[in-house]
Amino acid sequence: MKKMHNNLDEMQEQELLKIEHNGCWIAFWLLLASILVQTIAFGSANFPMIAGEWIVFMILALYLAFACIRKGIWDRHLQMNHKTNIICSLIAALALGLVNAAMIYKNYHKPVGAAAAAIIIAACTFVICLGALTLSMRITKKKQAEAEEEPDDANIL
Repeated sequence: MKKMHNNLDEMQEQELLKIEHNGCWIAFWLLLASILVQTIAFGSANFPMIAGEWIVFMILALYLAFACIRKGIWDRHLQMNHKTNIICSLIAALALGLVNAAMIYKNYHKPVGAAAAAIIIAACTFVICLGALTLSMRITKKKQAEAEEEPDDANIL
């Protein structure tokens, strides 16, 4: 395959990377918002309505996660430690618990049932998210350690 000529200078290339970066994150968060609004408004029974957005969102989320882990990159702003993992897991658990509570209350008008379901869903989300973040952190630390290793002189020849 013939490689096309790049007409951009280094400054333009950096600007284009920033634009693409911002566009990726705008798409990511707007897809998530769209999925959440449609889920709350229409309930989980209408999954075919959000299936396209859900598939695109999951592909984008998994790509970003696995690509960063593979390169040993954690985050630009967050520290790679257990405290951060716990806080992020709590935020995810609370968000998913609240969304599900709103959806259940909208469908059944039972505040106690909605609260109970929200607690169960939040607890499960916390455990799963904490496990995934801890595993990701370990793999990322391993990749960072591999990248920082100096090559063995005997293997160069």
